[in-house]
Amino acid sequence: MAEIPITPPETTWKCSNCGNTIVQPAPPQTCPVCKQKCEFLNVTCYQPECGFTGVDNRLKPAK
Repeated sequence: MAEIPITPPETTWKCSNCGNTIVQPAPPQTCPVCKQKCEFLNVTCYQPECGFTGVDNRLKPAK
């Protein structure tokens, strides 16, 4: 029986300033919501509990 390959989830980035989330391969230079140059945290879920999709709710932005 052939194994079904697990595709990695799309990367979800969360703005450390306003909490906006963006799904794209790399974080943007400036946040499209707060228009600031912020640190973006990778909050992509890599755990089986969330099906390897979406945001890992255990990760919170630093404020």
